[in-house]
Amino acid sequence: MAPTRTDEDSSYVKMYILLPMILTAFERDKLVAKKSFKTPMPYVVLIESAIKRVEADLKETRRKLRILGIKVYEETRTEISIDARYLCRGYHHEFSMLWSFVKAESSVLMERYLGIDIYMYIDPNNPYGKDQYNLPTEIAKPTDHIG
Repeated sequence: MAPTRTDEDSSYVKMYILLPMILTAFERDKLVAKKSFKTPMPYVVLIESAIKRVEADLKETRRKLRILGIKVYEETRTEISIDARYLCRGYHHEFSMLWSFVKAESSVLMERYLGIDIYMYIDPNNPYGKDQYNLPTEIAKPTDHIG
């Protein structure tokens, strides 16, 4: 029997899948702002700042996956979901997110990266509370770093 996945494992796999999609969305939005807005620079600067934070979190997510012994080896996009298969400490696991969930999570995370207060979306009865949307660079511990 495969060992139980931890919430931390699932959280990093989810971010590994979502962050590249968020980067793509920000890059697309930056191009739209440059072409369509009369005064694009404030928006472009804001989006570029968000892109830098996403890139830092993606780097941290990849580093943390290495530390945790996790390797995502397959991603499949279907009409209803995005599915991933990954190796976690020697055991194979699957992870799936419906597109409606991907859209909702990505939107909230994009707002977070843009500096918008997202805590209005957090259910106070949720056991994870505010920690639900902690970003990888915010939860990294100095002892996690590879020497």
